[in-house]
Amino acid sequence: MTVSKNIPNVNDAFFQPLAGLAAASAAARPCPELSDENWMRLGLQRVLESSPSGRGFLQEHGPRFEGTPKHSNYFASLHSERRLSVLQDVNLALLDSAKFDDRLAELPELSNYECFALDGHWHQAATHDPRHEGVKMAVGHCYSLNLRGHQLGHLTAAEGLHEHDMSMLKRLTPRGLRQRVRKGRRVIIVYDKAGIDFGYWKRCRHECAVYFLSRPKEGMVFGWEESRAFDRSDPRNAGVTQDDRVVTREGSSLRLIHYVEPGTGDRYEFLTNEPDLPPGVLVELYRRRWDIEKVFDEIKNKLHERKAWGSGLVAKSTQGQFLALAHNLLLLYERRLEQEHGVTNTAEDNRRARRQSELAEQAGIIGRAIPTLLLTARTATQRSVKFIRWLRHAIRERLAEEAAVPRLRQLYAHL
Repeated sequence: MTVSKNIPNVNDAFFQPLAGLAAASAAARPCPELSDENWMRLGLQRVLESSPSGRGFLQEHGPRFEGTPKHSNYFASLHSERRLSVLQDVNLALLDSAKFDDRLAELPELSNYECFALDGHWHQAATHDPRHEGVKMAVGHCYSLNLRGHQLGHLTAAEGLHEHDMSMLKRLTPRGLRQRVRKGRRVIIVYDKAGIDFGYWKRCRHECAVYFLSRPKEGMVFGWEESRAFDRSDPRNAGVTQDDRVVTREGSSLRLIHYVEPGTGDRYEFLTNEPDLPPGVLVELYRRRWDIEKVFDEIKNKLHERKAWGSGLVAKSTQGQFLALAHNLLLLYERRLEQEHGVTNTAEDNRRARRQSELAEQAGIIGRAIPTLLLTARTATQRSVKFIRWLRHAIRERLAEEAAVPRLRQLYAHL
């Protein structure tokens, strides 16, 4: 994706990757009161401004937007299936057109894999949501974080009173879990303990080459089949003590990887139906599952998105799509600032380096080797609050990049 270097202000630069995407959707329609593009920008601005309610957002920020709708039109648009289709198309088109840095490039064994961390994320019900036995039920969503580029996808909103994570995964079907990955590539879904249903994952593997990686629940019992040989001299496998083939009570054959954390001595077990990857690579992939939790922290505590925007499945899905789109635009704009302006979060990079040094020192004291993948230089897992505050102000005031960027550079250097 080509990004112009002559964009005059932060507002235009941030939204530039979306140019033409709404109009290209098959669901796009002309609307003189609120165009699809303006509606999309309005939703993204609501995410960035962290307003607690739609009415509050329109009252406080509406006057500065082009073609701000009336309250009734705005809230009606949140329940529009057509608008939701446009937004879904835009999200997919952005993922196809944008270039994200590959965070798994140092693992050649994964060259034929796409790896996703999936998880459910829950927040408060909408103001007008009905009560069940006197209580409003939390609103659930299933998100997918691509572990290569860290782009976020909204897969579905929970249905019913409190749909279980595994129920959402089954509703997506194995083909849906492939997430449009081209034929011939394997897909690994990294999920927490809530996502264990061995029969379903067996079906995913057979139908669509979708594999799972998780941890066993407490009390699970497996039958031992054999111990698998692995390269103990490979520094990436440090901490792995066993790689066993086991069988479940239902007859599913799995790998059970035993691992000791070098800094603490804590013991972990990992389950997978992926047959070929080195055990240390799989341990590292599960470690990076935590990245999606950091993204949820970004959504909840930095963008302050803690409550549903509206009642009904369409409104809830629309909000989920907007949150995923906002995350991806933040990621792309942070990348643009680094590539075109040389802006990096120096303070956070230094903190990350100190944590790695402390881990190496602690492991050395107790005589344990550290997997080399733990020491690989990593990019931040979430956007910093200082970056989000800076961006919010720069967009609101339509500041030129040449005026705004030095301030961000200063923030990164000293805070």
